[in-house]
Amino acid sequence: MSPKLDQPQELTAPPIANAIAFGALFLLSAAFLGCAYCMARALAGGFGSSLATLALAASATAAASIFLWWLLPFADFAEIAWIHLPADRRARRGECPHCAYPHEGRATCTECGRATEPLPAWTLSRRPVRRMTLILVPALVVSVGAGEAWCRLDESRFIAEARAGAPPYARARAFPAGFATMRADEDGSLTSAAWPEFERARDWTPAEAGQRERGLGWRERAATDAPASP
Repeated sequence: MSPKLDQPQELTAPPIANAIAFGALFLLSAAFLGCAYCMARALAGGFGSSLATLALAASATAAASIFLWWLLPFADFAEIAWIHLPADRRARRGECPHCAYPHEGRATCTECGRATEPLPAWTLSRRPVRRMTLILVPALVVSVGAGEAWCRLDESRFIAEARAGAPPYARARAFPAGFATMRADEDGSLTSAAWPEFERARDWTPAEAGQRERGLGWRERAATDAPASP
């Protein structure tokens, strides 16, 4: 039995349009979470990947996914672009929102048999929430795996550099964790500072005057070095 022409249909975009939208959202989410994992791994400290470090970095990455939920409307981007926006333009021109046939004020389109009233505006529903969840879960898994592989590759390169040079040797981690420093001591121990250990030298003095005004600790040292007033 064929459905009636005036039976309401689900507002779903073409599969190819949804595939493109979901793919772009997945890549963006995976890139963000991959960077978050690398930074969490550096903030956890330590050299190499212990089970505790992996669990801590993965948990921090999962928590960082909350910053991606503002992209929730983009989970329905294909429906908004392919259905709602064209239907609004047709309604303003006095055309059927479904087939673009001029309805001339009739309640039912004589071409497709559907109601000519404008489509309801897009609203947040369970569908984009469900879609976003199905996108973020695999993105989290992929980003944790890729981020860990990137961190291990960077540590392997550091070991090779330390062996080639004369210890002690130190350099910053690769992007996006360049704020952390890996060190190889003369006794062969390898370390990477954790977040509470990140410190800035209080006696650091930039060469430029403008930077000296903003230098951490410069004003305190200047006040200490200044001669006492008579």
